[in-house]
Amino acid sequence: MAKKNSKRINPFIRILVSAVLLFAVYQSISTISLALWGNIARGTVDTYSSRYDSRGADANRSRTIFKSYTFSSAGRTYRGYVTYLSDEAWPRLEEGETRSELIRYFAFLPYINKPAELTDFDQMGAFGLIYHISAPVLAFMLLLVVNGWLTIGKQKRQKKAETVPKSDSNWSRRDTYFAETGEDRDLSTRSDNTMYCRQCGQKIGNDSAFCTACGFRIEQDDISGCPSCGAEIPDGADFCIRCGADLGTMPTVAKQEKRPEPAVPHRQDNTANLVGFSQRYRSPEILAAGEKNRKSSIGCMWVLVFVPLLGFPLAGLLMDDFPFGESLVIGVGISLIMLVVSLLRLKAAKKPLWEGTVLDKYSKERSEQRGHSESNGRTYTEYTTVIRTDSGKKKTIVERDSMRHMHDYLKVGDRVRFHPMFGTYEKYDKSKDRIIYCNVCSMLNKISNDRCDRCDNPLFK
Repeated sequence: MAKKNSKRINPFIRILVSAVLLFAVYQSISTISLALWGNIARGTVDTYSSRYDSRGADANRSRTIFKSYTFSSAGRTYRGYVTYLSDEAWPRLEEGETRSELIRYFAFLPYINKPAELTDFDQMGAFGLIYHISAPVLAFMLLLVVNGWLTIGKQKRQKKAETVPKSDSNWSRRDTYFAETGEDRDLSTRSDNTMYCRQCGQKIGNDSAFCTACGFRIEQDDISGCPSCGAEIPDGADFCIRCGADLGTMPTVAKQEKRPEPAVPHRQDNTANLVGFSQRYRSPEILAAGEKNRKSSIGCMWVLVFVPLLGFPLAGLLMDDFPFGESLVIGVGISLIMLVVSLLRLKAAKKPLWEGTVLDKYSKERSEQRGHSESNGRTYTEYTTVIRTDSGKKKTIVERDSMRHMHDYLKVGDRVRFHPMFGTYEKYDKSKDRIIYCNVCSMLNKISNDRCDRCDNPLFK
């Protein structure tokens, strides 16, 4: 029996790599934290060794230094060990010989400590600062990838396609096909009465005249694909290359010459089927738009995280009136806030859609102060739309001034559906409306449009 290939990482290797990455995060964060908030004590180095590695190494990287030291805090003695790269070449300490050195530590947790020279920003230089700032973020991302908590890209599934001729000499190939794909050999038990709409991709009955999802007219003579799964059929094929259906027993003629599909107009004066929630959110175009929107959000998230994380510390290095410690704290704080907010938004976009009823609408006059001057204050109107979901929860839509689109579009008693993928709302009954909002880009469109004027995606009708 052939051994099954597995792409999963060995648990021992995964734990080992995770431990190394966590240690890298700890090293950089502790170094920066000790430089900003650590206390200083006079310590005693009792072990020191310097190993020469390479003459052609970069500055401060030609030797490997090992130290062990002790220091006192609050009446207790603590010991620390450190290994780092440097160009220093002090003589090795003999037994009983010691050397004095400054040690930085946390008063609330003295076990976290380092020699003061390793936490000095001037000693680190610009490259060292950038390294210690970016290393925790990169190591944390690698940690997520290694443990499968963050996937990079998508693996495309390749479907095996094989045309099996209906000849006696090829019955063994047909048996092999069904064994590999897992399809049912008994074609009489297959569900071959299903076709697919060319307009929206929705499943339709074999004898349907119109698509139940979008209302598109179905002409039986135009069907040249497999009646079972909708796949294209090569000329002369006796079996469907995707599902293995026997085309010779199908009621729909699948081996006839393919006719060119009539061009679907870019705009349709389609005002029918305006009552009910649309099924177009399942169409390939909308799903592709949602995936594109998700990737754009991830890209914006990393921009919002890295710009303040690198920009503020660099500003602290270049500007004399902007202390580096303060700039570092501000940059890290803003980056963390942006990261948390972006992750929450990405998580919200994956939630299932929900439906509800508009319960109430109201507006309030509010004021806000800008700056310290009283003349900078302004008054605005806040519009709130309250929706009760089918599960009994209350959701609110809050808008300001002229941006009250949903407040004007929805009425009390309207049934609505929320699409988390785009963060937009769809109305159940659109039969009395003259406008419709695109659920992908929120653009206002005429109710007669079938596609959005801005993004060209199908409107949810």
